[in-house]
Amino acid sequence: MIATSTVVMFILMYLNTYLWAHVFWSETRAYMAVLMGATMAFIMLGFMLSMYSSKTINASIFAGAALAFAASLWLVRSQVTVGDTSFMRAMIPHHSIAIMTSSRANIEDARVRKLADEIIYAQDKEIAQMRYLVDEIEASGVVSGSQEAPAGDVMNLEQALSTANIAVLDPGFMTEADIARLFPDGPICTFAYTSDSPAVLAIGSVGDGMAGLVKLSGDLVRLDVSSDGDIATGAAPRADGLAMHVSAPGGGALNAGGTMQEADLTLELDAGLTAGFRGFYRCAA
Repeated sequence: MIATSTVVMFILMYLNTYLWAHVFWSETRAYMAVLMGATMAFIMLGFMLSMYSSKTINASIFAGAALAFAASLWLVRSQVTVGDTSFMRAMIPHHSIAIMTSSRANIEDARVRKLADEIIYAQDKEIAQMRYLVDEIEASGVVSGSQEAPAGDVMNLEQALSTANIAVLDPGFMTEADIARLFPDGPICTFAYTSDSPAVLAIGSVGDGMAGLVKLSGDLVRLDVSSDGDIATGAAPRADGLAMHVSAPGGGALNAGGTMQEADLTLELDAGLTAGFRGFYRCAA
């Protein structure tokens, strides 16, 4: 009974996940389920001591529950078994909870709404990065070396406000109005971090050719896109100092014509940024 309850509690922990695509195995949740199961065994036996007439059996159950509680609590708090990929798999459903509450809460204050929207963007982006990195690390291994930021320069406020932080310069959400600035008739293809989040890359027809649009640091940036080939099977938008690439995960076949398909988006800046995101690519039929 306790074992069944523990499994059920583990499953119930995923009911507040925003999207099914965000359900990943989590070691921490498994340890928490064992911790709660051990607590349940302790409490239930305390109320039903007469169930077993043998004091030895009762003492053994108490001792086993206490040992399971202590071990699972230590595993939860120490995170000693959690590595790169298991950390990200656990964080994806955790981030998903923040997206659900931020998008569905009855928020009236404009300041709180702005904060909630920023949380949604951050969690969507980080989930896309983690989904990409899980497969990247499993396929190519861990990249070692420090990622420390260089020491900052002392400057006045005007200079500081005009300087972009390259390390966090990731593609931002675009509204329909943003996209309409370059594609008044709508884009042909879009890439989004999740299946229901706003587009962070749009590709469409402009004049006699193709172009891409991305928002970086709050500004819309036009990209060049080759007219050769079918963009539903992938695209490589670029501009001076920037290169992006949309492809199928693991080098498989991509065909997002008339449908939404899981895809990888990579971003490279000559200024010193390389990032990858696993999201969803959709093209008009």
